[in-house]
Amino acid sequence: MKLRIQFLPALVMLLVSALYPANASAFVPSNDKAYYIQNKRGDLGTKDGFLVNTVRADLGATKGQFALISYQDLLYLYSIADKKFMYRDPVTDANGWSNVILSNERIDAFELEQSTTFADYPVRIKSNGFILNSARQTQKGVCLNTWNKYDEGNHYAFIEAAEFDPAEALATLERYFSGQLTVTYRVEDAQGNLLEELTATGNDGEVITAVPDHVERHAYTTYTVQQPVTLAKGGENIVKVTATWKLPFELSPDLDNVHWYNLALREGTEYVTTDNGYRCNPTPTSSDVMSDTYQWAFQGDPYNGIVVRNRSDLAKTLAKVNDRAVLSSETYAWKIEENSKGFLLANNTDGKYINEYGGSGGYLGFWHNASDINSIFTVSEVGSLTVENVKLPSGATLKLFKSDEENANGRAVLVIPGGGYGYVAGSSEGADWAPLFNELGYTAAVLTYTTPPTAPDGPLTQACDAMRYLREHAEECRTTTGQIGVIGFSAGGHLASTVATHTTGDERPVFQILFYPVITMDASYTHAGSRQNLLGDNPSDELVTLYSNEKQVTEQTPMCYLCWAENDGTVPPLNSKAYAEALRAKDIPVHTKSFPVGGHGFGFKTTYAYHDQMVEDLTQWLRGIDEGLTHIDSPHESSPLPEVCYNLAGQRISKPSHGVYICRGALKVK
Repeated sequence: MKLRIQFLPALVMLLVSALYPANASAFVPSNDKAYYIQNKRGDLGTKDGFLVNTVRADLGATKGQFALISYQDLLYLYSIADKKFMYRDPVTDANGWSNVILSNERIDAFELEQSTTFADYPVRIKSNGFILNSARQTQKGVCLNTWNKYDEGNHYAFIEAAEFDPAEALATLERYFSGQLTVTYRVEDAQGNLLEELTATGNDGEVITAVPDHVERHAYTTYTVQQPVTLAKGGENIVKVTATWKLPFELSPDLDNVHWYNLALREGTEYVTTDNGYRCNPTPTSSDVMSDTYQWAFQGDPYNGIVVRNRSDLAKTLAKVNDRAVLSSETYAWKIEENSKGFLLANNTDGKYINEYGGSGGYLGFWHNASDINSIFTVSEVGSLTVENVKLPSGATLKLFKSDEENANGRAVLVIPGGGYGYVAGSSEGADWAPLFNELGYTAAVLTYTTPPTAPDGPLTQACDAMRYLREHAEECRTTTGQIGVIGFSAGGHLASTVATHTTGDERPVFQILFYPVITMDASYTHAGSRQNLLGDNPSDELVTLYSNEKQVTEQTPMCYLCWAENDGTVPPLNSKAYAEALRAKDIPVHTKSFPVGGHGFGFKTTYAYHDQMVEDLTQWLRGIDEGLTHIDSPHESSPLPEVCYNLAGQRISKPSHGVYICRGALKVK
């Protein structure tokens, strides 16, 4: 122990000499000296009320002399030419940099921090934790920021310039501090709930009509003084203020009336998705950003924190776990910060910002630099879909997704999901298609038909009912051209092609779009479940032929788009190929698009490998058929289908004479 004590002074001297080299001795300011302040970027000076750098402005000696005035054990930076003190202006904050301006209305203390990083410039200037930096990329040349590591703009040397009389500067400080009163600003929301109390200073007799700019403010918040207050010595000097939030997004008080947004980084070019561990997609399609994984909602307020939810899992909120952004079952609130290009979401515990940490397309991590473009979010509200439910006389229902009035092209499409005639498939073969068609100007009507069918022509009856409804309600459905098409998937593709081949008049579509459709009832290559549910156990040859739509094509059958995957193991691709061949034999325009993989039922699933190519191909086809549809100025004249009857065993009867029969979905007794 004695040896350690004996050698301790020598060790201390060694450390001191290492930290403070001989040519970097500690700077001790003096009130009666004027100084030039220099760094590698030149001399500091003042111009137009701001602290600037000679790299940006030719200041001359008079604008470049400063005094460091010590008053009540604190230092204040004083411009000798302007006779004003300097402070950080929080209102002009941009990307984490705050302009340093000149004023005697608001004065901030400064401190000097010795640095050994660069011997020629051994001092750093700080105020309220912010470091003075002669950043050339900022608007006014010199700012205060949080950049702590070595930078050629934040290390200084003080060069003695002349003798200085501090009397006037000290008198200014004396008047400033002795004449000030403490003012309490009680900030309330629009409902009168107290959010917080802020304190600032004012002068006796001053009338407060607005919250001063130097009072710290919350992001996107407007402060309005409820009633003017005259400050007085000995008074409470309490000013009531209403805070109004002007966020770049709507706050949703509950999930029943929520606003959904797409979050983007890199100035709105990379959209945040929950797929693959919360990454940014630099090349999303319109269908991508309409899916649940790309949609986010905000709850809370700038005072208590913003809760961020994703539509794919409403029970969780965005949280920080280690160095990653994840969805957590705990409610997690983010601090929102303003930025000239958007906003930032800051972590409350360590102050770090959500950031596209891995670069373009990278996962969401955390970074401390508020000026990094990968930390700045923008939002765009997801286009809302207006849905109307219509009950049809036949028992089917329609979900109407009307096109936007300004974008409407007067057309509609009847969307028929699949399900093997045993059920109606999910949204990937139904409502998920509505945004795409709406974007193209179409009203989309999703059909929910009866399954299993009450009779072989039951689904056709309900689909025809839907077609008639769209024509009879053309104005309200925005289908004023009479151009109504049909799109179907799997067994829904069979029903769509049945509508296309078995109808006339108002019931006939002007185009058909079929995805991996069941076309035939031929047992050798049909889908057995669809045939069983539609026709029964032992259908007649006539019934099989009637609903084998490759055999029902005529010159009046509408043009067709066909899409399938070659490895479909559920509905053989021969269905699509046979139908395409039959259409071509009648000179009906047909466009086919096949993919090597995809199996069955890929629909509008964005995870499908060829989803983007499929959507692009269909979009181009729809745009390309415009010319072929313009001749349809009004609906066809309606002509009823020939009555087709079946007995209760499912056998077709051409001329029933007695018994109970099913005719076009209705029971009849003869």
